[in-house]
Amino acid sequence: VIDPSQVWLGIVKCGPSNVRLNSSYRTRDLAEYKSDLGNAIANFARVVPDGLLVFFPSFVVMNKCVEHWQLPSGGSSGSGTIWDHITRHKQPIIEPRESKLFA
Repeated sequence: VIDPSQVWLGIVKCGPSNVRLNSSYRTRDLAEYKSDLGNAIANFARVVPDGLLVFFPSFVVMNKCVEHWQLPSGGSSGSGTIWDHITRHKQPIIEPRESKLFA
């Protein structure tokens, strides 16, 4: 059981570069959106103790974001990919599309 004082739930409207984090059909494929979302998650991973739970509107959007974050040109600041920055602080667990694969 998790005590309510241990949970923060919120909506993050903009990323660290002030890009609006709106996953609408018009914006979800923009590199700027995917980069700023990944950099926001990396920042949270750095400062939030224990775990993070990140929701995506679909598996397709999640997979496209992860693929973008793993690219060397994924818009990360400094050295390494955005994925490197995220995994430096947290070990992502990505829910599989089919529940039978979640073991």
